Amino acid sequence: MEKDKDERKRPHLRLVVDNVEKRNPRPAGHEEEFVPVEELIARRDELRAGFYRGLAPWQTKAYSALERFLAGKGRPYGLDPQHGRLMVLPAGAVSPDLVVPGGSPHEEVLVYVSEDLAGTGFCLTLEMILPFWSEDDAVMEDALLYAPVYQYGTLFLEENPQDKLLDLIYRIGFPLYPPALTGRLLDRFFAIAAFELTETLRGLAEYPEA
Repeated sequence: MEKDKDERKRPHLRLVVDNVEKRNPRPAGHEEEFVPVEELIARRDELRAGFYRGLAPWQTKAYSALERFLAGKGRPYGLDPQHGRLMVLPAGAVSPDLVVPGGSPHEEVLVYVSEDLAGTGFCLTLEMILPFWSEDDAVMEDALLYAPVYQYGTLFLEENPQDKLLDLIYRIGFPLYPPALTGRLLDRFFAIAAFELTETLRGLAEYPEA
């Protein structure tokens, strides 16, 4: 009986609500001001020159293809040249199912192109900080173990530099051979990410006391 009382006192997994500044997907550095995704979308044309400046030709080609694809699909997106070369999308632009009731309206999905870790090619990557958290690291570790394992994406924990709490992050990476993006590949890429993220959020919503 005493053990049950202790369990009820333990912090549980919960949705990120009304604390956007603390749990932001793109924490600003000490000298950088955080720019919300809505502003990045509104200022996209203004930021484009800085975003592409200094990129290698293969990166320019890849990001240009991404922009054409997203514009053709009518999906809102912004360009963030301050935190690396990031394309920033509202989570709902990837799938309406990713808009969590009561969650932060600033939930974001980050997309970027980089060299793969082996240095043998290039990789198209999408990631999202999932809108569930706990001050108890053990709860976050249990949530990671509880979450499903998927064919393409992966989940991992990473310390948030702003508040030193753990973030649960979903990431999917597609190798590019050669570094050219077709509409068919991008359709598949975003469809897989939308499916896996939706299933992950559904599973975490059923996590005890979530």
